[in-house]
Amino acid sequence: MSKERLVLGDRFKLIRHLGGGGMAEVFLAEQISLKRQVALKVLKRDLSSQPAMAERFRREAQLLSTVDHPGVVRVIDFESNKKDGTVLVLELADGDTLESNLKMGPYEPRRAIRILLQLAEGLAAVHERGIIHRDLKPQNIVISPGPRGEIARLLDFGIARLMELDSESETPRAPDVPAGADPFMSLPGQAVGTPAYVAPEQAMAQPVDPRTDVYAFGVVAFRMLAGRLPFEGPEARDYLEQHVRQPPPALDEVVPALAAYPLVVKLIMKCLEKKASDRPKDASALVEALKGVFPADQMALSTQTRLVLSAVTTQTLTAVKGTAQTVGERSMQGVKLMTRLAQRLDRQFKQSLIITLAITALVPAAWALWPPSPVERAEEELAKGKPAEALTTIDTALPDAKGLYPALLSLKTASLHELGREDDARALLRQSPFQVLFPARPAIIEMLAEDYAQAESDPEVTEWFELMPPAFLDATLMRFAGEPPSDRQWGALRYLDTMDRAKKLDLPERYAVSLTSKSCEVRALAALRLGALGDPDVIPALRELSESEKEEGKNCGHDEAAEAIRALKKR
Repeated sequence: MSKERLVLGDRFKLIRHLGGGGMAEVFLAEQISLKRQVALKVLKRDLSSQPAMAERFRREAQLLSTVDHPGVVRVIDFESNKKDGTVLVLELADGDTLESNLKMGPYEPRRAIRILLQLAEGLAAVHERGIIHRDLKPQNIVISPGPRGEIARLLDFGIARLMELDSESETPRAPDVPAGADPFMSLPGQAVGTPAYVAPEQAMAQPVDPRTDVYAFGVVAFRMLAGRLPFEGPEARDYLEQHVRQPPPALDEVVPALAAYPLVVKLIMKCLEKKASDRPKDASALVEALKGVFPADQMALSTQTRLVLSAVTTQTLTAVKGTAQTVGERSMQGVKLMTRLAQRLDRQFKQSLIITLAITALVPAAWALWPPSPVERAEEELAKGKPAEALTTIDTALPDAKGLYPALLSLKTASLHELGREDDARALLRQSPFQVLFPARPAIIEMLAEDYAQAESDPEVTEWFELMPPAFLDATLMRFAGEPPSDRQWGALRYLDTMDRAKKLDLPERYAVSLTSKSCEVRALAALRLGALGDPDVIPALRELSESEKEEGKNCGHDEAAEAIRALKKR
């Protein structure tokens, strides 16, 4: 295929070659009808010509196309013809590969855990469809930029499956690794994946299942945290032998500082067990385990840092809008000052500062004309009570969302909730909890507060609350709890009180407000809680409820209010 050649019925224009391996070549292309860039993965001719190979590739592509998850690069189309060969059209993943990032050294633990949780969520979505990746490695993971941080995305499904034997009935054979084979590249025509990352059962050409991917996940995690692989090869044959027979070194011995993360170390070492039956059963088990080992305060630290930076950027842009000329005159001084500061910060902060400087110095005049993003439009539509319009905005933007995907997914969940499609909203949350909750959009917090108001004992709602950045969550819930009676006001108040996070809230005053709720259950619970809080200043509010007329003689918190008054007077 030559540069700028039209392919697949003249629907795509090749731009340039991006890379390739033993199985396929990858090209950057333009989808002419939509004017968007995509990736074309072309199966190599010798493999495409093998009996049933193209059909097996098609079946795998068809199955993968049913996976809709922000952590998985989506399949757009598939075609096989004599002119162009067997071609898979994929969403173009924006960002650097994890392999590229790891060349700069190991990840800081908190950053690594965040990425690993996202990676596990994407892999879980694939395992749920019955797909096994078989070639999980840093080269097949893209770290894309997002509005609130990095997003890990999985690449290169389907091709790995073609490394199985042509006939399902053939007896598996031990892999014949050619001398000098690259241990970091997939081996075409073999039952193994990439020697440096294969599970023992892959190395011995035995049947595989999701636990095979769990092993590769452990190798990737080990390298992310230690800056090296658990086994050192160096040749492809050496890696295969070591995966089968040699125990991996203890991660916290390789990196003593990881002793502060014992549950993380234990999980990764469990992934590296030789027997598949001794590993976590699939990626869903990894997600559940990582939720338990991911300290909430550490998640909050990174999120709060980004929120602070976001707030500073917003304030800067607001100042630019009103005083563009002044900013222009002082921009060079600011550039020099911030550049000196950036020299003392890490790469992520440097990038953020550079973006801020570029906006401050170069586009002040365009601020007033800047069109709202899909996220801003959807949030505004939700705020105006137009969830159907918000859902349309979100669904239109999602195919090309890239870094906005998590925020849009979060708002989609909230929109479904507002439309009364609770089952669909919860299905999205269960499928991608980290992606939906980590952006911490107020609309999703409102949804969870309303759900908590309806069922405080629902363990799912409590678990989802705990996945959100605590500082931003508490600030939003405090605002909701300070409002007039509503489901979100009651849910926010109850969650903060139950979790002992309402220290800055006047609980007696807030529960007294809830005595005027339209819900008889809320009135009753509020009255009982006021009796327990022991503040006599709320007796007039309780008396007003207890002495109010009962509709059709029905108790609607009246009896509980009278009981609370008696309890307070006894004190």
